[in-house]
Order: sequence, then structure tokens, then C-alpha cells
Amino acid sequence: MAETRPHPHTIDFGHHYAVLNLDLMAILVDIVQKDIRGERFVSSCARWCEAVHRKPQRPLTIFTSLTFSQSSCPELAKDSPFLKLLDGFGRERFAKGRSEVEIHPNFRVDEHDIVLAKTRWSATSGNSLEQLLKAQSIDTVIISGITLSGVVMATIYRLFDLDVEIYVIRDNVIELPLEDNEAISRVMLDMLLPKMNLRVISLGEALEALNRCQEHHSLE
Repeated sequence: MAETRPHPHTIDFGHHYAVLNLDLMAILVDIVQKDIRGERFVSSCARWCEAVHRKPQRPLTIFTSLTFSQSSCPELAKDSPFLKLLDGFGRERFAKGRSEVEIHPNFRVDEHDIVLAKTRWSATSGNSLEQLLKAQSIDTVIISGITLSGVVMATIYRLFDLDVEIYVIRDNVIELPLEDNEAISRVMLDMLLPKMNLRVISLGEALEALNRCQEHHSLE
């Protein structure tokens, strides 16, 4: 029987992919979903997360949360630019154990998911993410998250340097403040990422690729 190969333009995550959900934490999601644009983003992310959870052979799924060991954020230097950024939200709200740093209840997290604390924009900062990806032979990552110009792009740059194939779900990334979302998305998603030869896909395309991965496993 002849081998069935995907169409050249078909999105295929392969066999060693991971789902990375960046900073879908209560403090940020509560801000985002006050706006219709944010509501659409949250709904799209929730739909994606549910689809991943329904897979019999679930991919490595990682959520990140910006979290510090104490309310004083000792991992950050005094008067550092990043600390000043946090002060706009209230730095004490990012302390370990606070409800604000938990993954928002709109997104189901179970014992098969991994939740990693991080201490900078990049998802690889202050945790074992790179070690996890290497140990599980991950070569492809599908990204969703808040915020596009900060957390998402910082993570993309780091994974890009590690030669990881990256897909960004357009419907599942958003900028803060929301008033900047359209302009930032146009630059980052429509100009910068294509220049880096990275794929920006819709939620529909991501769901189709997810189902295709299941079909591959069924044929093995």
C-alpha cells in the first residue's frame, strides 16, 4: 500500500511536539476578558486547551506563570526595569501562593499538565522548561499566551535559538493594553514572524493539525 504523505501546505506538528500556554494566569486573564477582544481570546484559548485535553495520547502540555518566591520579588534587582513593570500591577500579587498567579479557572489544568513558574518574560527563565523539552525530544512547540510583544516574543526568540520549530496560534495571543493589540499583532504576526520563517496559524488550522496527529498515531 502506498504511503500517504501530507500535502506540502498541510500543517503537521509531527510526533514530538509540545503545547505551550504562556501566562494564562488569573491576574492577566481577568484584565483581558473585560473587553470583547479579550473575551474572544479567552474563548479561543479555552477551546484549544479542551481539544488538547481530549486527545487520548496527549502531547506534553505546559502552562507558565510569572511567579516569585516572596512578595518583594527577590529574584529581581531593586529598581530594575522589569520590577517597575510589575509595580504597575502590584508586585505583591505575583508572589507564590497568591490566587492571582494560578492558571485562570477558564482553562482546565489536570495532573497530566505541567505548570512552571518563571521569573522573567521568557518561558525559559528560572525553571526547567529547556530541560523538559530536551528530555522529551521535543522539536516543535505550539504557542498561545499573554502578552504578544513581551512574554510570547521573548519565548519565541529563545526557542528559535534552540532550533525548535514554532507555531503561533493567531487567535490565542494578545497584547496588553488591549488598545495596542491590533497594531502590535500586525507587526509581530504579519511581518516579524514570517521574516523569521515561523508559522502563524489560525485556531481552526491548529485544531485540524491536532486531529491529524491523532490519525498518525492511530495508523502506527
